[in-house]
Amino acid sequence: MDTIAAKSIEAGLKGQTAEKTSKLVPLEGLRGIAAAIVVMYHLVLGFTQKGVGAVPHGHGGWDVVYQFGLGMLNGSAAVAVFFVLSGFILSLPFSKDRSIGRIAVAMLKRWPRLAMLTTIACLFAWALIWVSQDNYKAAAHVIGTKWMATHGNSPIAGHPDLTWFEALREGLYKVFLFGDVHFDSPLWTMRIELFGSFAIFLAAPLLFAIKSWHVRLSLIALVMVWAGGTYPITYISDFLVGIVMAMLFAENRMPNFRNWQAALLGIVAIYLFSFTYEQKLLIHAPIKALLPSGDTGHFVWDASAALMIMVLLGNPLLRRVFSKTWAVWLGLLSFPIYLLHGPIMLSAGASSFNGAMTMLGKTNSALMAAAVSVLLTLACAVPLVWVDKTWTRVLGRVTKPLLKRREARSGRRPEPAGAGRPQTPINLAGAGD
Repeated sequence: MDTIAAKSIEAGLKGQTAEKTSKLVPLEGLRGIAAAIVVMYHLVLGFTQKGVGAVPHGHGGWDVVYQFGLGMLNGSAAVAVFFVLSGFILSLPFSKDRSIGRIAVAMLKRWPRLAMLTTIACLFAWALIWVSQDNYKAAAHVIGTKWMATHGNSPIAGHPDLTWFEALREGLYKVFLFGDVHFDSPLWTMRIELFGSFAIFLAAPLLFAIKSWHVRLSLIALVMVWAGGTYPITYISDFLVGIVMAMLFAENRMPNFRNWQAALLGIVAIYLFSFTYEQKLLIHAPIKALLPSGDTGHFVWDASAALMIMVLLGNPLLRRVFSKTWAVWLGLLSFPIYLLHGPIMLSAGASSFNGAMTMLGKTNSALMAAAVSVLLTLACAVPLVWVDKTWTRVLGRVTKPLLKRREARSGRRPEPAGAGRPQTPINLAGAGD
């Protein structure tokens, strides 16, 4: 009888975990859409002269729509969404297990988890630079784009050591310790991602242990004020917003929304997401007036990300739409896409533009180069998904004995499979440990 009861309890725990996991699947789609926006943002920067900062001379209705559309191609806002999602996903395990062993294992796994893919990406970028040479300069001269002329805001002209070994060092540790991004410019986020993750591993157990929401929010507010608007420490706020979302979710405090409520909140989220300093939209004037000086735009995007998460997890219709296979696959591809699209644009994209100029002209060549960049990025991202999943499993197996030994020393009975943390497929530049 006791055995039957034990099996029943274990099955119930597994069922609850499966339900939690299914509720998190919509965030796969959100993460994938954010990655797609980063790609579109860089395509506009790389293959158009004015980029996303173009401001029409007129102030009519179509001009406003045009500016708002450019505002939606907000790569910086998409990165903020990544960081908030990282805070959310990396915090969840500590809702059940706040042991020193769990914290130590999470911190031990985080750097190799990220460094495997960043190292591959930097070596891949080095190979593309070696093959394509300075084709990006020729394309940038014709198009008139500063972003491409500076190799994606990471100049390589005059760099003393553009070798495979330097690419290996950059991907392995320089991008994390020093923020070096000579080979793959989108990797500027990796230093913030790593140290933001460490902050999560230290803060989340404490915040989950505190039961008073007043105390929790007061501590978070104090840290956000202390972080201020100075790069890069200010980005700790993005991860803290993710912790707040994780606490709401883990404690079943996420609100539910009817369709009309979700629609209204979605509009507000999009409005906040589209905020940029470059655009001159009058609807964003109140935000600009209230924001403190410094690198503070991400505070607005954090609010947008929090609303998106609440709406996706709190509205049944959106939850169903974003739980389809397309969302899962887009989420799995998002980190590899983020890592690879920049070098591919600056090599294969630029080379295809130069080759097509005489036959297709400037505009059509730019469109073709953008299409080539997207297709090659997708093709190269697929095998990197397999590498990422395999490497994550290897790290899990290597560190699992550490948790078991910790449990044995403490006399704590191991939890049923899946009960210690929500088993979720979310695993971004920034998510999954």
